[in-house]
Amino acid sequence: MTIVDPKAVKGFPANARLTIKLIETKQMELVDFGTLGNPKTAVEVANQEYIDPSCQLRIANADADRLGILLGSSPSWRLNSDNPEQTGGVRGLLNFLPAKIAPRTWKLIIKEDSHPVIYVDNRIPDPRSWAKSDPTFVGTIMPAIIYQVFDDILSHPNPEETDWMNDWIRWADGLMPGNSRPQQSESRDRREWIDGLIDTFCQRHKLSDRIVDQFGQGDVA
Repeated sequence: MTIVDPKAVKGFPANARLTIKLIETKQMELVDFGTLGNPKTAVEVANQEYIDPSCQLRIANADADRLGILLGSSPSWRLNSDNPEQTGGVRGLLNFLPAKIAPRTWKLIIKEDSHPVIYVDNRIPDPRSWAKSDPTFVGTIMPAIIYQVFDDILSHPNPEETDWMNDWIRWADGLMPGNSRPQQSESRDRREWIDGLIDTFCQRHKLSDRIVDQFGQGDVA
């Protein structure tokens, strides 16, 4: 660990304990990085199954009479999808990250506090480029992802109050201007609206044509 801005921790005692709190799918781990005056540069995480956990830096008292009392903490961030240098990571509507998910090739994770993540089998190189350019992925998997994402969004009473949901809503408004999404409607109305959104997405990007062309069957009626 490297403290880039010493001013950010000015006033904390040198013997204060530094930890990183990792949370993912009901798993939590506090990773000990030593003290503020002598931080460890690298630490091995006990749980090797983490893929893209939420992280938070915590500074705690080390004095015997106040041992463990929290003195300060940072805002949370995601280990991989918030890192612009991470292979496949992208800050946008979707984050594409490599992961050990075989025998599945992809897996959608929707969380309350961040944009959805698509985990792609880590044996596939550069999952972001593959997912954006491969006609089979875009034409068959992306519609399923859009459906799952908006099924979750429309189940919330005030989705605009959640940043990532509001981003998706604005994307849909740009794709189907004037076609307002159903408000607190029946599930059938929601399904019909999502189907219309997917149809528009597929038509805009000519997805069926791209798949047919990929198989060299552009002349098939």
